[in-house]
Amino acid sequence: MTYSIITSLLAILIFPAAAHAESNDEVTGLWLTKKQDVAVQIEHCGDEGLCGHIAWLSPEEDAENPALCGTKVLWNMRSKKGDPTEWVGGTLYKADEKKYYSANLRLTDANTLALRAYIGVPMLGKTKKLTRTTESAHPPCHMLDKD
Repeated sequence: MTYSIITSLLAILIFPAAAHAESNDEVTGLWLTKKQDVAVQIEHCGDEGLCGHIAWLSPEEDAENPALCGTKVLWNMRSKKGDPTEWVGGTLYKADEKKYYSANLRLTDANTLALRAYIGVPMLGKTKKLTRTTESAHPPCHMLDKD
């Protein structure tokens, strides 16, 4: 009887933590900005580490700047000491400002990504929160022929 109680308690304590850890370690996916006007697809890009491109634009943003669809906005992100929840040393292109910043990413929970953009040192930067989303909620925008 004591063995089954201990086993049950261990299962309750261990399995939710394991499920959370598995869902919490992947920064790839579709991420929506706080203003909810742009969604960025973040993925592994071989030797380039993590990279991201604009995958969805709000109807207003699409009407104003349709050429933004598909624009690469994040690249060269490297895992910090093999930690799959923290990525550093990347470059961020803020298309609305037409400026480049250094960037770090940190997964704060399964559905929240902290993007730190800075010039020089991270301490002098600004952090923006991105929220995980889906293609069904934010379907891919249509890239214009850029020739």
